[in-house]
Formats: sequence, C-alpha cells, structure tokens
Amino acid sequence: MIIWSGQFLSIIGSGLSAFGLSVWIFEKTGSATPFAMSFLFNTLPRILFAPMAGSFADRKNRKVIIIFTDSVDAFLKILMALILLSNNMSIWMIYIFLFLSSLLSTFQGPAFSASIPMIVPKKNLSRANGLSQLTFAAQNMLSPIMAGALYPIVGLKGLLIIDFATYFFAIFTILFQKIPQPEIKKATSRFLKTSLKDFAFAWNYIREKKGFLSLMMAFSVLNFIANLSLILLGPLILSNYNTAIYGLVQTFYGSAMVLGGFIASVLPNNNQKVKSMFLLLIISGIGLSISGILPYWYIVALGFFIFMLPVPYTNTLLFSLVQIKIEPEVLGRVGSLMDAILRLVTPLAAILAGPLADNIFEPLMSENGALANSIIGNLIGVGTGRGIGLIFIVCGFSLVITCIFMLLNKNVNSIEKRLPDYIEE
Repeated sequence: MIIWSGQFLSIIGSGLSAFGLSVWIFEKTGSATPFAMSFLFNTLPRILFAPMAGSFADRKNRKVIIIFTDSVDAFLKILMALILLSNNMSIWMIYIFLFLSSLLSTFQGPAFSASIPMIVPKKNLSRANGLSQLTFAAQNMLSPIMAGALYPIVGLKGLLIIDFATYFFAIFTILFQKIPQPEIKKATSRFLKTSLKDFAFAWNYIREKKGFLSLMMAFSVLNFIANLSLILLGPLILSNYNTAIYGLVQTFYGSAMVLGGFIASVLPNNNQKVKSMFLLLIISGIGLSISGILPYWYIVALGFFIFMLPVPYTNTLLFSLVQIKIEPEVLGRVGSLMDAILRLVTPLAAILAGPLADNIFEPLMSENGALANSIIGNLIGVGTGRGIGLIFIVCGFSLVITCIFMLLNKNVNSIEKRLPDYIEE
C-alpha cells in the first residue's frame, strides 16, 4: 500500500504534465500535426523497446531500475521547466523529452510489475494488481480535469514542477522497501535467433487457426480508429474551447473506461464472445459518429463516452477467447505477436492524424471549402473543427462496417464452435 500510494501520486503528476505538454504544443502551433506527432514520440519507445525492457527487468536489479528511471524522469521534468522559464523551449525539444520520458517508463513498467509478486503475498496478489489498474484509471479520470483547471493558473511550468515533486514520493516509498530479487540468468547469444524463430512460429500458428488473423485485423482497425480519434480530440476541443473544457471531456471518456472495466469485472461468463464483441463495437462506432455531428463539447463528450464504454468489456472477451482457444504452451509467443499486431497501428495513427485533419478534412469543411455547401456541410456545419468532426463520423461508420463484415465472416463467427478449448471455463 505504501509503494502504491507513492506510485499513485507520481502517475497523477505524470498525467498533469502530459496534458500540459499537449496543450502547450497546440497553443504554439494551432495545428493538429505537431499535436499528433507528440503522441508518436510518446508511443515509439513502447513499441521499439518493450521486448528489451522485459528482458532487462529479468536480468537486472528491479529496485535499481525503478529508482533510476524515476530519478532521471524527475530530472527531465525540472529541466523542461527551467528551459520554459528561460523562454528557449522549442517543439522539437518537447518531442525529445517525450521520447526519453516514455523510454524510461517503458523500462520501469516491467520492473515494477515483476516486483509485485516478490513483495505481495499470494492471497493479496489480485488486490495489488487491482490497485495498479485503479491507478491508471484514476490518471485518466483525475489528471485531465485537474490539469485543465490548473493550466490557466500555473501554466506548463507549474504542472511540470508539480510532476517533479511527485517523483520524490515515488522514490521515497521504493527506497526503503525491500524487493527480493530472483536469480538472474545470463542471456544467451542465440536470443535474437530464437526470437525470430518464435515470431515465425507464432505467425504461422495464427494463420492456421482460421478466423484468428481476421479477428486480429478487425481489432487493429479498432485500435487505429481509437488512437486516431483520441489524438484529434485535443485539436477539436482546443480550437473552440479552453483547457478546462478539454480536461472535462477527457475525464468524461476516462470515466467511461472505468465504468466499462467495472461492468466487465462483474458480468457472468459469456458463451458468445465473438458475436458480443462486434455487436458492442457497433455501439462504439455509433458513439464515435455522434461525437462528430455537432460542434458542442457536451455532444463530443457524450459521443466519446458511448465510444469508450464497451471497449474494456470487448478487450476482456478477446483476451478470454485467446486464452481458451490457444494452447497454453504456445500462448506466450502467440500472445506477444498478437499484441505486436495491435500495437503497430498506434504510430500509424499518430503519423496520419495531423495531415488528414490539417491538409484534407479541415480545408474541405472550411467556410469556403469544397463541402461547405454540400449536404454534409449543411448537416454538420462548417468552420474550425468541422473537418475533424467529419473524420469522427467517417471513422465511426468504418468501425460499424468492419464489425458487420466480421459478423458475416464464417471463419470468424465460428471460432468458438469450430476450435477446441484448451482450458475449462
């Protein structure tokens, strides 16, 4: 509980600075592209270095990793604040800081999660993991609304200083906690070769399990749409409203994720997982389309609430389906490949989000744009942010169409009946 309290404060602080950095970038540029690029630099380390970070956590002292990464990240935050005070901060500097901070977080994550079973009794392990999940849920709910209210008062410098201060709590709670270290095994020189073989095996395995590859592609579409929409939510709101409203909208969809997670935890076992997943995602698509219809922030918030509410349960159903239908002895390799497939669309969404908004959809929906006097222009309006609204509508319909195709795909909707179970439910 002591370690959790320190990490809780630190993660809330990180949420404050992340919100402030994104707002600062949009204020300086007024463009969706630099805003979206910040997400790219924040995401890349998690994709590029996640496997290495896991191996590093298994072979090095985990307590040292946690303290070192927290200390360096704290230094980065105060360094950013000092550069801001000197009025020398540039956008490219923000990108570098985001990349480095995300890199540190990527290496800390496996070290921290692997330390939990070393310090928590087996009977309390579920509770400890639940507290960890609650921490990230609280970040999505509390950090945006707090940062949105504080930003006009203290600015980005103030949020960074608050974040810097929270690291002391995290480091202090870890410093005096004994974390047993498992036996450290030496890495083999054939690690890369073995990893490539495992990747090839997992790919062929998924292809042979008819329907699974299509299922992964469908969820990749969901991930792409979700990331694209969440990236463009900031430019849409900030181009028409202040930071407090932006924070409120983020908190609104964050609460949908928390509520969806709670619902997923109390619902009974579902024997029609595939059908349920895609029916729920149709509701998500409708919600996303609603968020783009009108330029009012509360309509956007309502649409994103509907969009995000089913996501935790659909993810739960997907994970359960994979665990049941994949042999336990290959689940690690196959699961890692599936996770990689789902993650790869995140940088693609970050790269495309800005140009799609700035160069295509916003000009189309400007007052003198090509669609200004069309049926679309008359229905959803024209002006700043209406191009992003149209993107949300298109993405929502695309998600609905993808789900309908999956429901009609015999290889996908027969997975539960056709493939054997490897664990009893």
